[in-house]
Amino acid sequence: MSTSMSPEATEIFVNEYHRVRLPFDPERAKVWRALCRYLAPWVDPQSALLDLGAGYGDFSRFSIANQKWALDMNPDLIAHWEASVQPLMQSALDPLPFQTGTLGTVFASNFFEHFTTDQGSRILLELRRVLRPGGRIIVVQPNFRLQPRRYFDDYTHKTIYTDAGFKDFLAASGFRVIRSEPRFTPFTMKSRWPKAEWMVDLYLRLPFRPFAGQFLMVAEPDNSEAGSKGAM
Repeated sequence: MSTSMSPEATEIFVNEYHRVRLPFDPERAKVWRALCRYLAPWVDPQSALLDLGAGYGDFSRFSIANQKWALDMNPDLIAHWEASVQPLMQSALDPLPFQTGTLGTVFASNFFEHFTTDQGSRILLELRRVLRPGGRIIVVQPNFRLQPRRYFDDYTHKTIYTDAGFKDFLAASGFRVIRSEPRFTPFTMKSRWPKAEWMVDLYLRLPFRPFAGQFLMVAEPDNSEAGSKGAM
């Protein structure tokens, strides 16, 4: 869950967000361990990984990568991150401290809805710069189409996304979607999400997932699209 909000967000606002909306729960590690196993085919273990809006750092903890970076704006969260993770305490709207084409994987969970579409476009442009050819961005996002009544229960949500709309947003930002699951996980970890790891594994194997409220999108920089622009 992201606290990489707009630069205008006050320090108190950022630091209080997790206490109010998503207090630390060690049981969630079981869920994330299973989720990371499911997502492992799209994570490059030989390259660097960036966890955007890292929250409690579960994705980087259970994913294998050559280097791990976690970006957030709440320094209190660093205590939950594993020692091998390098913290980036900055807004996601600021330039990332990576050379062009050096990251293999970027992960963002419950992240882009906290920004306007203009801000999200800026973030995606920067992610496209730092991802290597064939690198992946993995996005888990609340799906307004599935949970319209609960979408704005989070007081920091700014922008509505559906799976179809976000797929087009990625394409317009120079990405090619290689995996799309409109029904991926329940809307929030506060919902009826099973905490036993084997139950999460079973849930992810179901052809139809009850209570789903988030989508999964995996995309790569569209180099052919970039090339066609350069030829115009």
